Amino acid sequence: MAHQRNGYWYQSVREGQHVRTVYIGKDEWGLVAACDNERQQERAQERAKLQALAAQEGSGDKAVDAIVAQLKALTDNALTASGYHKHSGTWRKKRKVRK
Repeated sequence: MAHQRNGYWYQSVREGQHVRTVYIGKDEWGLVAACDNERQQERAQERAKLQALAAQEGSGDKAVDAIVAQLKALTDNALTASGYHKHSGTWRKKRKVRK
């Protein structure tokens, strides 16, 4: 985004983790800076649209996650009722105790 200091136009440019200020020019470059600002605003609007779309798709993922959680609970209950137990994340049949 371009900004003006004492009649001179500068632009902040990111290079990796560092931000560098680049000199654009004097007064007549104000128009160029304004065009650059418009381009950045358009990019920000596109980014906001993509984020909104991603949020909508995320709501479908939540519904699937809820169904998966219910299926896991049903499976756990069925295996426990059948005599299995969980050992280190795997299901194993319980041993019969010898007397």
